Amino acid sequence: GAVGRDEQISHKLLSQEISQQQVFGTVLPAIVLAVAAFILNVVLHRHVNTQRTEIAALKALGYDDWRIAEHFLRFAAAIALLGVAFGIGVGWWFGHAMTQLYTRFFHFPEFDFFIPPAIVLAGAAIALVAAASGTLAAIRGVVRLRPAEALRPPAPAQFHPLLVERLGYAKLLTPSQRMVMRNLERKPLRAATTVAGIAGAGAIMVAGIFWSDAVDRFMDVTFNSANRGGVQVGFVQPVVRSVRHDLARLPGVRQAEVSRMTPVRLRAGHRTYRTIVNGIEDDASLQRAVDGHALAIVPPSPDGVVLTTRLAERLAVRPGDTIGIELLDGKRAAADVRIAGLVNEIAGMNAWMRLDDLNTLAGDGDVVSGAQLLVDRDEEPRLLATLKGMPAAAVVIVSRTLLETFRSTSARNLLFFTTVMAGFAATIAAGVVYNNASIQLSERAWELASLRVLGFTRREVSVLLLGELALEIGVAIPVGLLAGFGLAALLLALMPHDVMEIPLVIHPRTYLLAAAVIAVAGVASAMVVRGRINRLDLVAVLKTRE
Repeated sequence: GAVGRDEQISHKLLSQEISQQQVFGTVLPAIVLAVAAFILNVVLHRHVNTQRTEIAALKALGYDDWRIAEHFLRFAAAIALLGVAFGIGVGWWFGHAMTQLYTRFFHFPEFDFFIPPAIVLAGAAIALVAAASGTLAAIRGVVRLRPAEALRPPAPAQFHPLLVERLGYAKLLTPSQRMVMRNLERKPLRAATTVAGIAGAGAIMVAGIFWSDAVDRFMDVTFNSANRGGVQVGFVQPVVRSVRHDLARLPGVRQAEVSRMTPVRLRAGHRTYRTIVNGIEDDASLQRAVDGHALAIVPPSPDGVVLTTRLAERLAVRPGDTIGIELLDGKRAAADVRIAGLVNEIAGMNAWMRLDDLNTLAGDGDVVSGAQLLVDRDEEPRLLATLKGMPAAAVVIVSRTLLETFRSTSARNLLFFTTVMAGFAATIAAGVVYNNASIQLSERAWELASLRVLGFTRREVSVLLLGELALEIGVAIPVGLLAGFGLAALLLALMPHDVMEIPLVIHPRTYLLAAAVIAVAGVASAMVVRGRINRLDLVAVLKTRE
């Protein structure tokens, strides 16, 4: 019984790991690519707008609109193609490293990595389309202007009192804060796109690293709630139930329970399913059916069989219905039993019965196929040595060792994947913040230089520009964390639930890590821009404006 149970868990983990990587290998990269394409579109759109004067000068010199557009399209294509080339190199390294991890984890005899050409072509096409659309959208607005009009600086924006000012709370804000808020109100679309880009990075971060939390919950429910025995014993063949008393007298055993696991075929109309019936004692506490969502214990019912929710859905039955059950070992008995209830187990498609009822159905006596033992850690070596000498014990499994082995191998894979996703998120966040600040600096250099001439310090001038970024990051982080929760839910919804169901669990530390990565990336980018502000050549900037 113990052997079958742990083989089930191993197969479930393998199947779910493959399903997870199928989702994370298609859906999550597509979302990352979509966010990157959106950011590329926005950045190139803003960059072309900063070339307003140069475009107007070219038009005045006789260049037609298409030649100007062709120049900027080539510029955008060069950026996209360089990004694609770099991405292919990083993708090859990432894929090769992941392949090696899976080869060691699952002991595949041969498991090679290759990059399908269609993936490269699709990524390149998306990058080029995003770059071209952003460039053309910006050029379209500039080339419509006459050269003389475009050569003039844009008309100053009209500012209006803030809501807090209209309500009479203007004294709550300093003059610098009011300037920052008014500039955000002047260009709400720009602020919204910046927030969306940073929030997208946060969502990717959360969706990429929450898996560790989900696996922790799965292992906790499986090994600490459902299967609480420290040592599991599987017998060569069913033995009498009184073996429980013999096991309880072994060295270090504090509690012993017995159970029976029998392969069966369930039938409901034309639907059939092969699974295992778990027969447990009425007072069982080491092996139980546990609801993975409510963490509630569902005891076996004297009125019939308890099915997992997924199995009931597969058979299209519900509590109160009658199903046929055929045992696939022993005397291969068959009978109709009533569905007494459902349990939303986190793993498996099993059935649960009282041990007495299962033995009565089997008709081969009061026997058991396995046992669960709660033992003292210090006495565990003596117990294992004793069990090794028992002919009836076919397999002895130490749950702690199984759990530690899984966690050690899984932790390595999760750490690698988490590091890569954190790098992606940090790169996107840094790119959004830096490009937004850099473009704003180019557009507002004359204003900032004028303030410096009027006596504003470098710190005060930096606050006007970087204060907007700080507000945008502050808004983007909670939005990104909320979007990350939704993205994680979407990824889990896309995964098959036939074998097991990974719970949607995201610990506070995951949110804190994602927020910290985004904040650090934003601060680092802002500091680079702060250095450019400090090095601003006042005379050159003011002369350029004239």
